[in-house]
Amino acid sequence: MRRLILAILFPVAVMGQTRHQSPCSKLLGGVNTFAAVYFDDDSLSQLAKFDMVVLDPANYDSTDIARLKSLGCMPIAYLNIGEVETYRNYFDLADTSMLLDPDPHWRDRYYVDICNPRWQEIVLRNRIPQILDKGFCGLFLDLSDLLHEYPEMNNCAVSLIKRIRKEVHNDNLILDGGLKIIDEVGDDIDGIAVEGLMGYYDFDSEEYEIRPDSVEDRELTFLLNRAKKFKIKVFQLDYAAPSDVQTRKKIIINSRKLGFIPYVGTIELDTLFIDTTHKIKSIDNKKGKPFTD
Repeated sequence: MRRLILAILFPVAVMGQTRHQSPCSKLLGGVNTFAAVYFDDDSLSQLAKFDMVVLDPANYDSTDIARLKSLGCMPIAYLNIGEVETYRNYFDLADTSMLLDPDPHWRDRYYVDICNPRWQEIVLRNRIPQILDKGFCGLFLDLSDLLHEYPEMNNCAVSLIKRIRKEVHNDNLILDGGLKIIDEVGDDIDGIAVEGLMGYYDFDSEEYEIRPDSVEDRELTFLLNRAKKFKIKVFQLDYAAPSDVQTRKKIIINSRKLGFIPYVGTIELDTLFIDTTHKIKSIDNKKGKPFTD
């Protein structure tokens, strides 16, 4: 009878466990490598080569997430809070009153009125619970270019991020595209992500480019100061042509010199590059000297 009782109770006990009872493998302070994978990559062993991966939660179930964590990799869920994509299963929840201009660079995406209470409820009551119930260790909050296009929404973005902080409790929050409001939310986030800091994609020319003198850039100085002030990790998400191994290595070297955590992919983030999982010999690039492995 005792064995029968245990056999009955054990599955219940397992099902009753929440993500908070199964801590993630490491805090952001222990992350030295990361990748952003917004396509469906079912090679969990490859993903697990990174300390942390940012994934589109639509492509993975709770079993996948548990497997990644068992392999020592921390899975973080991508969540766009500055736009709504027409291909998402929750697009129908977004009525026309909250839709703004279409994103000029990405089809099937619309900037969203982040001040709209209905949008905030979709994020807080629909998206976040569904994502975290899969076992993700936190959220990668993408504001896209919303605050650049609609600076009047700064205060609403701050308010929503603070509400998200309360909703996710101790789970990790990484903010992407939020440098304009970092002074207001720096105490509410665990990391800040910047895109195209050194290597970027020019949508007009449809070419990958390198920003000149990026180490001396004012944005970089600002970022370093805020990272130190709020004691947060900086994740650098840059872009290079898939065949341009040398540029990827150059970006990785310079990023690591600054104490950032780099990942260099294509603009579509449709290919997994494992450059950052290898040690790359540090060299001096300040004067544009050639570099080697």
